[in-house]
Amino acid sequence: MNVQLSPDSMQFVEGLVASGKFDSPEAAVAAGVQLLKSQQQLAAEIQKGIDELDAGKGIDGEVVFSELRARAKKGLESAE
Repeated sequence: MNVQLSPDSMQFVEGLVASGKFDSPEAAVAAGVQLLKSQQQLAAEIQKGIDELDAGKGIDGEVVFSELRARAKKGLESAE
């Protein structure tokens, strides 16, 4: 696949390469695609959670925080 970037985008990518953050323009664009992929996966997970809450499958926030506090306390005690 051959992708054409706008002049602004190309300048940005070239700046990333020039700064040493990426070895090549292809590596910078690949990182951008990976970021978009991660964003899409996160959006899907958020939607799944929203759907579960709408279906009444949620857990009360106080229960969650109580369990987290207990786990943290147990972890601190075992670290001593």
